[in-house]
Amino acid sequence: MGETRRGWRFKGKTPLWFTLTAGLLIADSVAHFALLATLSSWAQSAPDAAHNYRLPFRDGHMYFVDPSLGRYLDTHWIGVVLFALLIVLLIIHREKIERSE
Repeated sequence: MGETRRGWRFKGKTPLWFTLTAGLLIADSVAHFALLATLSSWAQSAPDAAHNYRLPFRDGHMYFVDPSLGRYLDTHWIGVVLFALLIVLLIIHREKIERSE
């Protein structure tokens, strides 16, 4: 016999605010993960004029990157804020969400 999945869905179409917020959250998470996972292969181990933002890494090494990229990699709060925003929007629009079976 087929297994029925229970979950939540929107009544009607999925709203644009959900698609945008979830998409930004996923894109930010993937970008952070990919950049930090490959940091040791592309970042410089010594500073120069263009790569002077210091990023200490878990393995004890210091890497130096472009300042704008370094500030982005240090902003871990972006994902937390997007996730919190998504939860708040879901609570605000809870009348448009139904249980599915």
